[in-house]
Amino acid sequence: KSCIDHRLEKYSQQPSADFLCDIYHRNQLSKKELYAAVTELQLGAVETTANSLMWILYNLSRNPQVQQKLLEEIQSVLPENQMPRAEDLKNMPYLKACLKESMRLTPSVPFTTRTLDKATVLGEYALPKGTVLMLNTKVLGSSEDNFEDASQFRPERWLQEKKKINPFAHLPFGIGKRMCIGRRLAELQLHLALCWIVRKYDIVATDNEPVEMLHLGILMPSRELPIAFRQR
Repeated sequence: KSCIDHRLEKYSQQPSADFLCDIYHRNQLSKKELYAAVTELQLGAVETTANSLMWILYNLSRNPQVQQKLLEEIQSVLPENQMPRAEDLKNMPYLKACLKESMRLTPSVPFTTRTLDKATVLGEYALPKGTVLMLNTKVLGSSEDNFEDASQFRPERWLQEKKKINPFAHLPFGIGKRMCIGRRLAELQLHLALCWIVRKYDIVATDNEPVEMLHLGILMPSRELPIAFRQR
């Protein structure tokens, strides 16, 4: 709140000079609404995206053979000194598969909730309107019923077994009308960041002790991730 208040005061005479101040004045938001919007942006966008990047770097450090295959794909698509661009990603299916696999094993958001807007029958259960359903993305992604060798980090499954995977078994961004509005932007940021990092650095594990997941609103590592970056 103090940071937002400072920004609003600093640019009060020239709101258009600051993005946050411009939104506040143009849309006539209350301060309470602005506080809520910025908090949602931090928790639902910045933190989740950064956390997802941490987890995939961890997963790659523990699976050097996957990282090597990913590096080879990146090098086959990008010239040595060219920065990765959005249009390059269409030629990198393994990169996309790596992110999907990381989000399956180590999702940032542990569950999605929905409130039924009408009475619904699910299997043997008749659920009245207003029932709150919770879809546990961590459980769905870790279930052997949904994924063979579920505990293994195997991006190839998304390329070789795509037709076999139930689309409702992988919901890192939610589902339906209220699916994460920033999904495409988040995926683009993660793909480009991962492409840049892997091409420049070898991501190595500094120990082989397990890292647990803590539920702190999003699923966070239980300790500082044991990874290091070795320049290629």
